[in-house]
Amino acid sequence: MLKKTIRDSSVATLIGLIPHYLSFYLAGTPLLTESIAEWIMKNTPSAWALWLLEAMGPWAKPFAVTGGLFVLGFCLWIPSMLSYWRNRKYERFVILAVLAIPAILMIHRFFDYHSALGSWTFWAPALITLFLVGKPHLELLDEDWGEASEYAMQFIGKGKPRRAFMKFAAKAAVPAVMGGGVALVAFESYVREMVRAKRASSPVSLFSFEPPAGAAEFAPGLARPWLTPVEKFYRMSKNAVDPMIDPRAWRLEIKSGDRVIRAYTYDELLAMKREIRPATLRCISNTLESDLMGNAVWAGIPLAQLVDRAQAPPGTVAVVFEGVDGHGDSLPVDDAFGEETFLALGMNGGTLRREHGFPARMLCPRYYGFKNIKWLKEIRFVSEPYEGTYQRMGYARDAVVHTMCAIDGVRKEGGRLLVGGVAFAGSRGIQKVQVRVDGGEWTDAELEPTISRYSWTRYRGSLAAAPGTKQIEARAMAGDGAWQAERETPMFPDGVAGPTIRKLSI
Repeated sequence: MLKKTIRDSSVATLIGLIPHYLSFYLAGTPLLTESIAEWIMKNTPSAWALWLLEAMGPWAKPFAVTGGLFVLGFCLWIPSMLSYWRNRKYERFVILAVLAIPAILMIHRFFDYHSALGSWTFWAPALITLFLVGKPHLELLDEDWGEASEYAMQFIGKGKPRRAFMKFAAKAAVPAVMGGGVALVAFESYVREMVRAKRASSPVSLFSFEPPAGAAEFAPGLARPWLTPVEKFYRMSKNAVDPMIDPRAWRLEIKSGDRVIRAYTYDELLAMKREIRPATLRCISNTLESDLMGNAVWAGIPLAQLVDRAQAPPGTVAVVFEGVDGHGDSLPVDDAFGEETFLALGMNGGTLRREHGFPARMLCPRYYGFKNIKWLKEIRFVSEPYEGTYQRMGYARDAVVHTMCAIDGVRKEGGRLLVGGVAFAGSRGIQKVQVRVDGGEWTDAELEPTISRYSWTRYRGSLAAAPGTKQIEARAMAGDGAWQAERETPMFPDGVAGPTIRKLSI
């Protein structure tokens, strides 16, 4: 009985996946196997996950999808096993139906699956198949295949070799179908992941823009380019494997608590009127020597264009932004609906790449990068303080970017030192940068005309170069009048702050 119930539930799983996958390809409903695979990969211990990734490469995700098959098969095996204690057809049917309900609810809740159509297209045909193939109804998969062999032998003649072959083929048919089905599901996942990766890493043109006039001529060789190319823009993630999202199946849900107010498809978002704005992002993992920061031109949609602030229920204290990888964070309601925050769909003229949050990410340059959630799946109004991924690790809730500046280049010309770089203070902007050598008098640097208050500001300065000069310093004043910190602070819990000093070897 154990062998037969395992076989019954396995066949029912594969039969149920046929209309389930058709629904995915025709209607874009999410896949149960995909939801389970993502949970498996997210919850696999890092050491094991890295080993699997190194060992299996692009087959790691398909391997996890076969784990999803096992979970679905197990959930069908339990009612199949228990129903064998009853012999009457209607009793088995009731047992299958009743026991399937908690299994379905558990799968949907535990693995965060919420598609009604996707659920029906799998569970209905799977349970019907399980009822039909199980004892004592039609006994389509009974252990004794002799009768089936006898019927077949009537058409091809009698003989012991042929009889042995037919008996073997009959018994091997179901295991072969089961193995082939598992291999087909894994192969489909592999091909689809490759297509997703190509689509997410090969952006298509979304908007046109021109770099600011004169940007190429400002402090050449001293300050970095005004625009950071996408391939050089810093990339940070908590994931061993970043999500690869199919835009046809992806939905962005706007929620009040657990209630969905509105859900948007990717095409619906792309059809909306977009804003184009330059903005800089800086990672909280910076030290005073590292430079995880980039400036890009983004295209996106303000939150107020997606949902009316009046739809936030009374008592709302924060707006939560959560990605498909489980990473989430929150903003105060005023910040979330402020002009600074918007949903980014494009970067430097193209759609987002996978590593930068395709298909959509939140952008709020006032805060360090970890609060700018990538791979968004939902935006939610909450009535209690929300502990995001980094807050649970002890980082500050209000991780506002500290005022900083960087010295990109120093060059000696005649008796003077030419210096250049960038300064950034989040959305506070930069109103002044000063430079000096060897602790001397501060000298104002020239600032590039402001292009966006959300972007870094480039500067260039000129200083007298005395013989034996050892170091050069720079400091920036934010738009609120406060200078950057003079003493270094720890990275934890709210990011490094401190002076900008560069030792000279010229």
